Amino acid sequence: MRYVAAGILVMVCALALGAPRPAGAAMAGAGEIKVELRTAIFHSSELAQKATAATAVQLHLQHTINCLEGPQGMHFKAAAGNPCQGQGNGIVPDLTAAAARGVPGARAALQDANIALTLALRAQSMADVNEAQPWTKVVAEYLQKASDALSG
Repeated sequence: MRYVAAGILVMVCALALGAPRPAGAAMAGAGEIKVELRTAIFHSSELAQKATAATAVQLHLQHTINCLEGPQGMHFKAAAGNPCQGQGNGIVPDLTAAAARGVPGARAALQDANIALTLALRAQSMADVNEAQPWTKVVAEYLQKASDALSG
């Protein structure tokens, strides 16, 4: 009887370990996170910095925030759009998981991503283009720094 129970336990473990993960449970690696970072950098640098109206700056900062936090984030706004959809679960959640797994550079990248998020949230509240755009540049710089940290 003991051998039957042990055999069943081995089979259950094999099935559980071999089963595919649900879509939301996939863990992003450094490469996937770098794709999310590139998207957020594009929105905070190219698009937000070249915008001529405060509403456009705010929209692209919201895109950056959505990429940083992911759909489960406190400041995520689906109505603004999610340019990082399908790229991961959000830069901060993915970096948090990567840091917990010991991915090289993930802890430093997470610190930089959190700084970028704080700055993006602050800049998004600015109604003047000339006031907000310098902040978007710094947001992009911290996102680039996070990407560089994942490179080694």
